[in-house]
Amino acid sequence: MLPFLRRLFTDNRRDGSRMVSSALLVAFAGLLRWDHPLGIAVAAGSGALALLWFLLYLGLEKKR
Repeated sequence: MLPFLRRLFTDNRRDGSRMVSSALLVAFAGLLRWDHPLGIAVAAGSGALALLWFLLYLGLEKKR
């Protein structure tokens, strides 16, 4: 990934999972209003952000 995208994400798995779940929650809220253009924009934007954050989350190491 690009270095500046990595800086936008946290460095531990606990906070990373919270960020991913928050983005998914906003995406599902946008899906509730799929009939409105703003609902589509919110769902698409936060869904893409959740996917990006999930891919960055997979790169984090587990702390033991």
